[in-house]
Amino acid sequence: MKVRSTYESPLVLEKIEITESTFRKKDVSLDELELGVHVEHNVENIGEDGYEIVLNTTVSDENENIYVNVKGKAMFRTQQKNMDMLEKNTIAIMFPYIRSYISIITTQPGMPPIVLPAMNIIAMINDQKGKN
Repeated sequence: MKVRSTYESPLVLEKIEITESTFRKKDVSLDELELGVHVEHNVENIGEDGYEIVLNTTVSDENENIYVNVKGKAMFRTQQKNMDMLEKNTIAIMFPYIRSYISIITTQPGMPPIVLPAMNIIAMINDQKGKN
């Protein structure tokens, strides 16, 4: 079945998969833990209109009492040549999949699942570029 829309994006997600994941929990109280989120990404041009995006997301406290790392890979096709826009849009499309996967793997007995907040991907990428 094919669903068509007048408002289809010129950016087409061909494939997305989780390629690696790690979950570790030390036997400590989780009540006072403050978790941080760190996201790294790489965009590689593949062929004339293909792009491979790797998104690596880590969630942990500073002592790694809780440590979650999820790496996802996606293939996109587009005629778009604006790399800044391409980078931001592909990561914004991928992030909810990573976010959902983190919630699923942390739904364990003895702890509440980790539910990442919605993130401003544009601000995150702009901040990362400002640091480089």
